[in-house]
Amino acid sequence: MFFRFPIWAIKQVVEHAEAEYYSPEAIRRELSQWQYRLENKEITPEEYREYEKRLFERLIAGQERGIEE
Repeated sequence: MFFRFPIWAIKQVVEHAEAEYYSPEAIRRELSQWQYRLENKEITPEEYREYEKRLFERLIAGQERGIEE
């Protein structure tokens, strides 16, 4: 019983972190940051497309996990 609380607490932290990581809102914010970097020529269009692809995959993975806004 003594060890159940720490395990429970760790699981809660992990679930919260995953929910934030996969949330559509967080993904939109990150995409916006990459768009800004592209517009300011900090990254190439190819780099942007690669990040965009990764973010889209993350969005799909979040939907599969049942994470929505």
